[in-house]
Formats: sequence, structure tokens, C-alpha cells
Amino acid sequence: MQLPNVDNFIKDRQHGVTYNICAYRRLSGQEMTRAMQVFIQQQGEHQPKPRTVVKIFSLVGLDDR
Repeated sequence: MQLPNVDNFIKDRQHGVTYNICAYRRLSGQEMTRAMQVFIQQQGEHQPKPRTVVKIFSLVGLDDR
């Protein structure tokens, strides 16, 4: 299986973190926001530091091929 190769960037202005959501297609704003929210919930107390870029791999778009 080929890894996702489309970069989608969204910035969490409240925390100063940029998320690069790597998916199989261009994501909508809602899809990017949801991926960011899920990542934040999964991290619990271990949130990324401000001014960092976090890469998230997503399976969104895999079935669209």
C-alpha cells in the first residue's frame, strides 16, 4: 500500500501549532479540523509545544482511488 502523499496544512492559532495532515487527497477544512481534534484528544496531557509542526497521517481518500 502506498503511503498518503498529499500535504494539508492547518494552524491551531490558539496553541500556535501547525498540523500537516498527510492524506490521499486534498482535504476540506472540516476534515482537517476533525483530524486535528482527534489527534489532540488522543495526546491527552502530552500536547505539542507552540511553534512546532506536527505531521498526522490520515487514511481519508484511500477509498476514493
